[in-house]
Amino acid sequence: MAQDWSVDASLSQRMTYNSNLLLNPNDKISTFGSVTTPELVIRRTTPTSSIRLDGRFPYNAFFGNSDLNSDNQLVSLTAQKQLSERSTLNLTGDFNRDSTVTSEEDSTQNFLNTAIRFIHWDVSPSWTYALSPIDRVTLGGSYQSVNYFNTTQRTDYRYYGTSLDYVHQLSELTSLTGEVSWYKFISDDTLNTSTDVYGALIGYQYTPSERFTVSGSVGLNYNMTHQNDIGHGTGDSNDLGYRLIFGSTYQINDQTQAILSLSHDTEPSGGARQVTRNRGKLTFTYQLSELTTFNLNANYADNANYFSFGATSGSQGAQEGNSRYFAIGPSVTWNLTEALKLDLSYQLRHKIFKNQGSTTDNAAFVTLRYNLPETHWTGF
Repeated sequence: MAQDWSVDASLSQRMTYNSNLLLNPNDKISTFGSVTTPELVIRRTTPTSSIRLDGRFPYNAFFGNSDLNSDNQLVSLTAQKQLSERSTLNLTGDFNRDSTVTSEEDSTQNFLNTAIRFIHWDVSPSWTYALSPIDRVTLGGSYQSVNYFNTTQRTDYRYYGTSLDYVHQLSELTSLTGEVSWYKFISDDTLNTSTDVYGALIGYQYTPSERFTVSGSVGLNYNMTHQNDIGHGTGDSNDLGYRLIFGSTYQINDQTQAILSLSHDTEPSGGARQVTRNRGKLTFTYQLSELTTFNLNANYADNANYFSFGATSGSQGAQEGNSRYFAIGPSVTWNLTEALKLDLSYQLRHKIFKNQGSTTDNAAFVTLRYNLPETHWTGF
């Protein structure tokens, strides 16, 4: 069977300025920096399968703050194999060796006064089977592990489980979706904390045109937390929480697109517990000309458990402390040549943490990216 291979490579150089790099209210580090990022993408396709391996290897240097420098490795894998007309296998995986300076992981956790290195890796296999032309089921599983280095401010954890998804196409424009799942959170803390999360979702998707898609899901999570009881609110606890997931993509016209996602759900965290988080993300893209693009990106996260019911004091977000985080910024990209791009961007970050105050970071970036010629070949 013939196989098509391709390799894409690029190199980018970014100059940065941050007014409060660590986003800390008491120890504000204002610094210039440099990020050098080689990237390599390898693809393999056949009539019944595809594999993509993407690797980025940024080196972050901060002038006058060399203790914050880091060389990171960010690798992702996506693979698909069509077993038959009805049956498909999928596999995704990630390996990230990163730093809290450059990652928004656990953005609602407490303030940090130093950079923390961590390794986060995950793998998610799934199998999809078409029961009929309008019905399909997906059986999936996932495992992730996060390990922090030389710190007592974050706790290593593991998170794994399985889910069963169902999609029924009601018409050419609408679909009904459902999901049942079980996940387990295990923290490496002194209390031996673990949480079993049983979840269910039911949703609806509406696609009235090629330009517009909207979907929403509602459901419940039942959380069973086990930990050593040493008083002060520790010990076993159970709670029932709701889930909300919303997403929309709107191609307003040939030049303009908006993508919005909102969620209220429980997530694993480095704070030694499963927490409730509200998240929102907006991406707005406008094609100013054939060579120039404007983007606006906004991210929001908090751990407030709005309209909670049946929660106990030791569950979900109750022990994490009320926190809010948002980041917003515009960018303009010029295609100087087919291989060379220039990007100018600004980002405002703001974070509030209960009883610890609030803080803001203003950041500016200038990025030059060069794409090497793509390489193709055919093999067997």
